[in-house]
Amino acid sequence: MGSPDTQISPQEGKTDPKAFLSIMRPQNCIIGGLTVIAGIAIAAKVDVGLADASALIMQFIYAFITYFFVAAGSNVVNDIFDIEIDKINRPHRALPSGRLSIKQAWIFVGILSILGVIFAFLNGLIGTVVVIVFLVIGYAYAAKVKQLGIAGNFMVAFSFAFGIIYGTLVYGESVENIVFPIPTWLFFITAFMILQARETIKGAEDVEGDALRDVRTIARVYGYKAAAGVAALFNFIGVTCYLLIWYLGFASLVLWPFLILGAGVVAGAGIVPLTGPNKEKQLLIGSTLDKVGALVGLLAFVFIPFF
Repeated sequence: MGSPDTQISPQEGKTDPKAFLSIMRPQNCIIGGLTVIAGIAIAAKVDVGLADASALIMQFIYAFITYFFVAAGSNVVNDIFDIEIDKINRPHRALPSGRLSIKQAWIFVGILSILGVIFAFLNGLIGTVVVIVFLVIGYAYAAKVKQLGIAGNFMVAFSFAFGIIYGTLVYGESVENIVFPIPTWLFFITAFMILQARETIKGAEDVEGDALRDVRTIARVYGYKAAAGVAALFNFIGVTCYLLIWYLGFASLVLWPFLILGAGVVAGAGIVPLTGPNKEKQLLIGSTLDKVGALVGLLAFVFIPFF
């Protein structure tokens, strides 16, 4: 396999404008952006009265856009390095299908990264430094760390969940009082565990293609049953931390639908793959439920500060 910058897609030159949108995976970027908003909202609730509404709204906007562009750039880099794997696992994607060239993808990465840093700077210098560090980490993951399997999964989950910490940091920098309250950490662990579980299940789905780069996922090294068991454990820890938010009184019982729905969906994500660890349908359902559960949890944490 050649290096990503020298590989030529089969239909290079026939660029599909829609490919630029699809390779960003905007739906994932939007969901991830909600973690930043939730982080800001939680910090603002705990630190009542120190930020005016207009300043808070601008923080929401700039931080969300920052996360969107940074995550989008990381997704593109990931696809560049995964082009050979995707020819097997996901041939419909922009690069393996030839709808976008490697050169165009790298240029797009540069544009997205610059935009992410610009919007980060609008929220403060400390946050900007954190964003730059995560850009580097994201590229390192795509280039090498992903091959380490569970370490790569850890980085994906951490990068997603860190949006909560970043949001809290952005708020703290604006009021010159950077504090990370207990609900922030509980939500961080919840999001991290759910994403870690989803990445573990995705590793089971992608065993064939991952063999090309010797990606050492749990499924490849220890088998499908082990992957399903580990994913179930991660989901269980995530559900526990999610429930603690309400048990410890950080969320109003008025939001009980989020409590029941979120916990139920993630519990289902942990159970379903256990019924067929090597069956494509069960793995897909488990992965999808984790994604839905993460979205429900994010929405809950956006609303919690208002109740």
